[in-house]
Amino acid sequence: MVSVKENTKDILVLTAGKAIQLSIGFATLRIITELLSEQEVGIYYTLMAVVNLLSFVFFNPLGQFYTRNLVHWQQTGNIKNATLVMIVLRLAAIPVALLTAISVFYLFDYTQYFSLGSYSVFITIALFALVHGVLLSSANILIGRVTFTLFAATTLIVGLASSLVLAKINETAMGWMYGLFLAQIGFSYFLYRVIVKGNPISAKKIKSAFNKRYVSNVFLFTLPVTITLSLQWGQQTSFRLIVEDLYSAQALASIAVGMALSSAIFAAVESLATQFYLPIYLRKITGTSVSERAVIWNQLASILMPFYISLVIYVMAFAPFLTKLLVAEKFQNVYVYAMLGSIFELFRVSTNLVYLVSQSELNTKTTITPYLIGFTAMLVSLYWFDMSEDLWMVPVALAFSYSLTLMFMVLNMRKLLPLRPNLSIFIASIMVTTPLLSIYYFEVEPTFSNSLVILVVGGLYFMVVQYFTMRNSIREIRKT
Repeated sequence: MVSVKENTKDILVLTAGKAIQLSIGFATLRIITELLSEQEVGIYYTLMAVVNLLSFVFFNPLGQFYTRNLVHWQQTGNIKNATLVMIVLRLAAIPVALLTAISVFYLFDYTQYFSLGSYSVFITIALFALVHGVLLSSANILIGRVTFTLFAATTLIVGLASSLVLAKINETAMGWMYGLFLAQIGFSYFLYRVIVKGNPISAKKIKSAFNKRYVSNVFLFTLPVTITLSLQWGQQTSFRLIVEDLYSAQALASIAVGMALSSAIFAAVESLATQFYLPIYLRKITGTSVSERAVIWNQLASILMPFYISLVIYVMAFAPFLTKLLVAEKFQNVYVYAMLGSIFELFRVSTNLVYLVSQSELNTKTTITPYLIGFTAMLVSLYWFDMSEDLWMVPVALAFSYSLTLMFMVLNMRKLLPLRPNLSIFIASIMVTTPLLSIYYFEVEPTFSNSLVILVVGGLYFMVVQYFTMRNSIREIRKT
C-alpha cells in the first residue's frame, strides 16, 4: 500500500511543477502575441507543425517502443545500452527527416518567409532537440517525479529566458523558437546522465539489438505506430499548413492562438495525468492477464475521461476571460476558437487514452483505421468548403473529424479489452461543474481584474469539486 504521505508528496510535486509549466506556457503565448507580428505568429505555428510532423513520423514510434520497455530494461540492468541504441537511431534518422522537411518547404512555397539555408539549419537543430522529450519521460518513469519536475521546469525557464534574448535580437518566429530548442539540447545531456547512472555498457547487448529477429520485432511494433502517428499529426496539426496555404498566415494566427488557449490547458492536464498515472499504469500491466489489464485501464479512464469532459465546461465558461489575460489586444476576438478548440481537445485526449490499450496489448495496427477515417474527414472538410468568411468552421471541422476517430478507436479497442469506465463518475463530475456556465447569466465584463478574480475563483471551485467527486477512484488506482 502506498502511504498517504508519499501520495501527498507526489501530488504536491507534480501540481507545483505543472503550475510552473502552465504559467510559462501562458507567458509564452502572451509574449509571442505581443512581441511578434500577426504574420510571424502564423509562421511560428507553421514551423511547429513541420517539426511535429517530423517528430511523429521519424522519432515518436521508436520512442514509444523505448518507453513501453523501460521498466523491463531497468529490471534487467540494460537501460544504458537501450538508451544509447535509441539515441543513435534517432541521430541516423535526422538526414531523412530533413529531406522530408525540405519537401514541405517547396510544396508549400516557404520561400516567401525564409531561405532554404536558414530553414534547414533551424530544422536540424529542432530535430536534435526532440530527444529531450523521450529522455524527460524516461526520467519520470525510472527516476521519479521530483527529478522529472525539476528538469521540465528548469528547461522551460531557461528556454523562455533564451527565447526572450534571441527574439529581442531577431523578432521572428525562428528567433523565438531557437531559445527553447537550445535549452532542450543542453538539458538532454544531463537527463541522459541521470537515467543511465550506475548502469554498465555492454557492446554485446548493443550489438544484439541489431540482430535480424530483434529488428523484425521492433519493426512490427513501430510500423503501425508510425502510420498511426502520421495520421495523428494529420488530424492534430496539419490544419495549420492547410489554413496558411488556403488563406494566409494571419488567418492561421487567429485560429491557432485561440485553439492554443484550450490546447495549453488540456495539454497541461494530460501531461500531469501522464506524469502521475503512466508509471503506475505501466508497472501494473507488466506481467498481468488480459482481465487484469482491463480493470487497470477502466480505473484510469473512470478518472480521466470525466475530468476531460468537465474541463470543456470550464473553458466554455471562461474563454473570454482567458483571452483577456493570456493574449495580446490584437487577438482578443479569438475566444470563440478557444471554446470550439476545447471540444476538439476533448476528442483528442480521449482518443489518446483509448489508444493506450493498443500499447498494453502490443497490437498497434488496430489504431490505423480510426485515424485514417478522421484524417480523411478533416481533409475533405477543409478543402471542400470555403471557410474564408467563417473561419470558426475550421475548429468545428477538426472537432467533427476527431469525434469520428474516437468512435472508431473505441470500437477497435473493445476487441482487445472490455472497456467499461464507471458512468456514475461521468454524471457526477459533469453535474458539479455545470454551475460554472452561470457566469454568462451575470454578463460580467472581461476586464483584466475581473478576469483574474473569476479565473482564480472558478479554478479553485473546479479543482475542489473534481477532487471530491473522484477521490475514491484516485485511491483505488494508486493501490500497489
